[in-house]
Amino acid sequence: MKTNVVIVGGGYAGVMAANRLAATGRSGLDVVLVNPGERFVERIRLHEYAAGTRNDPTVSFASVLNPDVRQVRDAAERIDAGTRTVQLAGGRRLEYDYLVYAVGSGRGKVPEGSYAVEQFEGADEARRALAGLPPGGRVAVVGGGLTAIETASETARRYPGLSVGLHAAGLPAPQVGAGARRGLERSLRRMGVELHAGTRVPASGDPRTHLGADVVLWCAGFGVPELAAASGLPVDAAGRLLVDPTLQVPGQERIYGAGDAAVIAGADYAYLRMSCAAAMPMGADAATNILRSLDALPAVRHDSGFGGQCVSLGRTDGMVQFVTADDTPVRLHVHGRTAAVLKEIICRMTLRWIRNEAKRSGAYTWPKGPRRTTATAQQQAPAWN
Repeated sequence: MKTNVVIVGGGYAGVMAANRLAATGRSGLDVVLVNPGERFVERIRLHEYAAGTRNDPTVSFASVLNPDVRQVRDAAERIDAGTRTVQLAGGRRLEYDYLVYAVGSGRGKVPEGSYAVEQFEGADEARRALAGLPPGGRVAVVGGGLTAIETASETARRYPGLSVGLHAAGLPAPQVGAGARRGLERSLRRMGVELHAGTRVPASGDPRTHLGADVVLWCAGFGVPELAAASGLPVDAAGRLLVDPTLQVPGQERIYGAGDAAVIAGADYAYLRMSCAAAMPMGADAATNILRSLDALPAVRHDSGFGGQCVSLGRTDGMVQFVTADDTPVRLHVHGRTAAVLKEIICRMTLRWIRNEAKRSGAYTWPKGPRRTTATAQQQAPAWN
């Protein structure tokens, strides 16, 4: 009997889920990956591409996907859980027995006149804009998170003749420890990045005028597609698909969520941040629970954690903040060339983990999450509307 599994989204979570399913070689299992792009984008390298230090942040899907995964180059417009179909922008309708919602994140509200580097299109536009600036041009990077810091530092290293400023609403890298942040700020100042804490950019008007910049690179947070909400599926205030600890949508036993566009409800999972480090384990577990459902086995509860937060500060500098499983920073942190090498190793390993999973289902493993106390385990489950 044929089983159709449709995976919506070709990012880290979607590709990992597709590989874990297809690499089983299970008879009758048809795995379909729906994604509008023709190549897999290494989003963790988009700041390098925007700054001009990397020529291509993409690889072919053929190089990362199990050959039994069937690709459909299109965008999903609506998921109809009642009929178990996905309406595509090109007019086609796909039927599914199981669906993995892994559409990822993208640009949120970006003021006109600025470039969002967290998507390939925005990074490509930013790359051209930076390359066209004359010496002495001013670049403003908006945001205080790790993406903003990497973008500002990569740009300053690549274009020492430009004036680069990092404009954050609060402290830069608020998620790291105080010692790590001091070292990070020293590195930024050494390369000439001006730090501006407490910057608020008005919602209206051209941010270039407000910030006195020729180019504004927007790194002030991710948004998610509206597909889940438009399909009548449960979402949180940010529009992310709500799932239970088995990554299943409550009331929809054939729909699973993984990656940035999905969130596990409940205090137990509040530590999971939007990142490929969280997306890939979620994608793997979503696939595992589909396989377990096919075998009439109980679903497993998702369990993943973190080991560190890695930041590149150009090609020869970096910062690694070690953390507990729930992403709490510890005293240990590493800076300089050693940290840059560690960051590069992890970036390269990310593709290797995906490719290993394409060859053997279950090859990818990850750090476990924090231990759940008895009190936490007995907390009341969230109410679903």
